[in-house]
Amino acid sequence: MDGLSSTALSSPQLPARDAAVMDGTARRRPQAPPPSRRRRFGIAVRITLGLSVMALLVLLIGGVSMSSFRLFRAEVAALSTNTLPEVITSAELHGSLQKLVAQLPQLAAAASTPQRRSIYDGLVTELDSMQLLVARMRGLMKEGDPGAGERDGNVRLLEQTRSTLLILAATVADLNAEVTRQIEYGDRQAEAARALSRLAAAIESMPDTGAWAARIGALMARAAGATQLDHLSRLKGEARSAERTLAELARLSGGAPDPTGQMMSTVQEELFSLLVAPGGLFESAIDRLQARNRAQALTGQAQVLVETVERSTRALYDSIRDQSAERTDALAALIAERTRTVMVLAGTSLLLAVCVYFFFRRFLSTRLVAMNRAVLARLSGNRQSPHCGIAAPACLPVPVDQPVPVPVDGDDEITDIGASIRYFIDEIDRRQQALADNERRFRDLVEGSIQGIVIHRDFHVLYANDSFAAMLGMTVAEVVALPSLLSVVAVTERQALIEGYDRLLENGQSTPRRRIRACRSDGAGLWVELTGRRVDWMDGPAIQAVVVDVTREVEAEHALRQSRDAAERALDELRATQASLIQAEKMASLGQLVAGVAHEVNTPIGITITGASQLQALIGELSDRHTANALKKSDFQRFLSDGMEMASLILSNSTRAANLVQSFKLVAVDQSSDERRPFLLRDYIDELLRSLHPTYKARTALTIDVACPADLELDGYPGALSQILTNLIMNALVHALDPEQPGRIAIAARLLGPDMVELSVGDDGNGIAPDVLPKIFDPFFTTRRGAGGSGLGLHIVYNLVTGRLHGTIGVESRPGEGTRFTLRFPRVTAAA
Repeated sequence: MDGLSSTALSSPQLPARDAAVMDGTARRRPQAPPPSRRRRFGIAVRITLGLSVMALLVLLIGGVSMSSFRLFRAEVAALSTNTLPEVITSAELHGSLQKLVAQLPQLAAAASTPQRRSIYDGLVTELDSMQLLVARMRGLMKEGDPGAGERDGNVRLLEQTRSTLLILAATVADLNAEVTRQIEYGDRQAEAARALSRLAAAIESMPDTGAWAARIGALMARAAGATQLDHLSRLKGEARSAERTLAELARLSGGAPDPTGQMMSTVQEELFSLLVAPGGLFESAIDRLQARNRAQALTGQAQVLVETVERSTRALYDSIRDQSAERTDALAALIAERTRTVMVLAGTSLLLAVCVYFFFRRFLSTRLVAMNRAVLARLSGNRQSPHCGIAAPACLPVPVDQPVPVPVDGDDEITDIGASIRYFIDEIDRRQQALADNERRFRDLVEGSIQGIVIHRDFHVLYANDSFAAMLGMTVAEVVALPSLLSVVAVTERQALIEGYDRLLENGQSTPRRRIRACRSDGAGLWVELTGRRVDWMDGPAIQAVVVDVTREVEAEHALRQSRDAAERALDELRATQASLIQAEKMASLGQLVAGVAHEVNTPIGITITGASQLQALIGELSDRHTANALKKSDFQRFLSDGMEMASLILSNSTRAANLVQSFKLVAVDQSSDERRPFLLRDYIDELLRSLHPTYKARTALTIDVACPADLELDGYPGALSQILTNLIMNALVHALDPEQPGRIAIAARLLGPDMVELSVGDDGNGIAPDVLPKIFDPFFTTRRGAGGSGLGLHIVYNLVTGRLHGTIGVESRPGEGTRFTLRFPRVTAAA
């Protein structure tokens, strides 16, 4: 069995000799008051002062070390994150500038478009790279010390370099454009020269034209030589001279006879287009020479800008390198200075520690060791002098019956500690004696407990009190002699007990109360309730169980359970009877509706049959007259008039009957099938009233008003709603309204928010008495018991509203003023 432990049962026992000695000591020596602490300038103050000085030195060393480390880390971080990257970046900037210097003349001397494009792309790349390096340098300088004067000068140099690079980039772009135009005009000039060569070959194949051919040849030779000139004014003069020569040749070719004159005119026009026309040889040469001159000017400007950038970058590099050297030297000096300071403080701390050690040895440790030896001698029963082996030359024996005193020599805190230890030892002796007395009293209490207490290990009894043995009808000796406690437990309970025992040994947590069936020594059964916990008993863990006999409680619970089962069976039978009565009431209501509709339908059907038979007679009579050739126009017109009247009568009454049947079918099917579907509330109320009309058509003074929005659509169970409205209307007709007096029933519906509907049915009839009003929804409650009332109508309404529609229903009524039922339910009913 598992159970609850009692520590008093397992308290260790003192040896008999020590107990006797302490008992005698306690009797001989009265309890002394605790020693009072004397306040003086003693060992505590001196120790505190020494430790405080050491702590201050340690804090000072730590502070100096931490500040040195922080300064060192800050300087190293500055060197690694700012100064060194600045040096590298400035070096890279100077290297990129050297590449730019080498590529600028190549761009000006480019002779073809691919060569020019390749050189220009390289220049743009270098310029972009230099701009990125300048931007990186600006970022590094922003992260540095903003208050340094040297850094302000570097920032100015960097800004000058950046602005110069922007101008240089624009100059290189202009130079590229001029070189592009120079190459383009050169290509155009070369093409014109080739065309001129072809024209010269064509002129040579022409017939001899005398002076004209000579002048043409001289003009072409002069033009070819003029395009090689490097002087712009001379080139323009040659162009004007060639234009005048061509004008004179045009006059000569105009006076020559055809076809020679025609050929001369053609040659002269082609020569004009090649030499002096827009895009001709002279114009291309002039444009090429102008582009070359502009390119040379831009090249010179770019070289000046490059020199400016080179001076700025050189000065920036030198300044950053000097700053880096200064910071490195300052860091080395800082490290040397702080190292010397820390070494001095460390030596001072070591010297102070040696002094504190000898101080503690002299005033603290030696005396504490002597006190410890005296305390151990007192606890072990050794009766030697407390000064043996410490200060006395020999150990002096002490009488056996005299306790060894703890040394209290001196005049400081250690003396107070010795006095306190002596007091605590005496107090422990006294309390051990009191604890032994309490243990005896507690054992007497456990032995006399009315609850059974048993301690076992692996279900072998180690201890049991008289109450537990009495529960089993045994003696304590017989219980202890049992081979296993499982032998007195029902077989079905043994496995659970074994599992509980294992859990208790594993986690040591107390188990909840457990009720099991056991057996007495005479074979009689009993029920016990037990709790358990793990305890330490003698030489190992064990389980202590507290056992209570609950046989009478179990028998009482069994009897109560039988009574409850009988009551539940009776309640189930009552509910079944109630459900059958409710179903019968629903069917009776449906039967009443069927009877009323059938009676109402008989009238239009009878009229329809009469009209159809009369129409058939009219048709037979008309047919006979037609067969006898005695049909007159007046007879045919009378037949048409009477037939139209009969047809109208048949149609109107058939339509009336069909509407009644359709309304009845809709309401009756909804009441019997409980199908869920969406429907318009106003239309459904009108259909229901049309079906119920036969039940109240005789009441001519009755008025039924409906106030409901036409577009109010519900998604739910129309059969349940039909049953509710039918019962409420019939309840008003039967109980509230006098058939001979005017009466009014008001049906109103409205939305309460987006998802809730309020439906009310009120009348202005007799009302409900206050003592009856709380009972109207109770099953089988009626005020017309002798007149055929079942008392289930409003109960059905209540169940349908709260159950099927998931809503609520309330009623307001005053005698003589009428009654109003208010229903609130969701517009979309949840699935059943």
